[in-house]
Amino acid sequence: MRSGVTHRPAKGFMVLMVVTVAVIGLSIGVSSSQEPSGTDQPSVDQGNDERTTTTTEATSGQDPSPRRFHSGDEVRVAVRKLPPFIEKNDERYSGFTADLWKDVADRLGLRTRYVEVSSVGEQLDAVQNGDADLAATAISITSEREQSLDFSTPYFDGGLQIMVPSAGDVPITSSIRAMLSSSLLMLLGFFLAALVLVGTIVALIERRKNPEFAHGGIRAVTEGMWWAIVTVATVGYGDTVTRTHLGRLLAGLWIVFGLVFVAHFTATVTTNMTVRELQTDIHSPADLPGRKVVTVRGTTAARYLKSHDIAYEEVDSVTDMADRVASQKADAAVYDSPILAYQVQRIGPSRVALVGSPFTKEYYGIAFPAGSPMVEEVDRALLKSTEDGTYDRLVHQWFPEKH
Repeated sequence: MRSGVTHRPAKGFMVLMVVTVAVIGLSIGVSSSQEPSGTDQPSVDQGNDERTTTTTEATSGQDPSPRRFHSGDEVRVAVRKLPPFIEKNDERYSGFTADLWKDVADRLGLRTRYVEVSSVGEQLDAVQNGDADLAATAISITSEREQSLDFSTPYFDGGLQIMVPSAGDVPITSSIRAMLSSSLLMLLGFFLAALVLVGTIVALIERRKNPEFAHGGIRAVTEGMWWAIVTVATVGYGDTVTRTHLGRLLAGLWIVFGLVFVAHFTATVTTNMTVRELQTDIHSPADLPGRKVVTVRGTTAARYLKSHDIAYEEVDSVTDMADRVASQKADAAVYDSPILAYQVQRIGPSRVALVGSPFTKEYYGIAFPAGSPMVEEVDRALLKSTEDGTYDRLVHQWFPEKH
């Protein structure tokens, strides 16, 4: 019995050992079966690293940040011909903006290559698309443009103004209406009454002692009126003269009256004709509704007219706009004041004229890509240009009326 008891624990211990070995072997097998997945993991990680590297290289090939310039670099400047800011003669650019930018570029040690386009919209697109490094002509700084571009400090105050046809070449009917104004008609009526009165008095005074007035009735009055006319006109034919002392006294007073009257009549006629020539019923934007208004396509002037519900026609250039007003195909043009002033000089004040004063504030600036590091450098150069008098000299050269 005792030996049987001793044998059973030994047998149980052996069973326990077998089970333990089996569990350990199973664990090792499971671990071995998982090793291939573990060895695959590095290749997955490597694949992710390769994809990241490829994306980075693709991004680095297209640098999204604006270019930083250094002394000696060439800068592409988008411009459009718009005198007196940008003019082009024999492939050479001049004008206020061109000369001001040349001063800035010289201060920064930059070379300039102009990229010419035909509109302000194309200028801004060229900057945003990378076809130009900056744009400069007469570009108004607006909140809408500021959302996608950066601007230099303002370098000119434009403002919108109105140009209308001048009445310097009014038709003859308009001139006749000016001479037949109510004030002139009243003046002529007064003169005729004085002519009849003086002629009658002279005839009565002279008829007894002067054979030239020795007539009666209507003829005596007409002789007196003829004498009064040639006397007041200071032509004095000599065919009819006064001979009595009283008649000569009256003749002297009539001559003085004639000098004053003719001077006043001439001044009144001249004033009335000048006022009619300069007169226009368009004085401000409030007078534009219902008129034929023209402006340049895609400009701040067009946006102003649209925002104020003023009907207008768009043209492609400032020259077309001004010529339409000069030929009276349009009642008014709305555009930047300094540019309209230049067009008045080009066409002539006898054909077009500016009315009122600029009715908006528009500041011109140089446009850059958003985030351009060049803005601050250009601003410093513009400030130096103002401080040393270069800016004032250019303003006086291109806009002498401002001084």
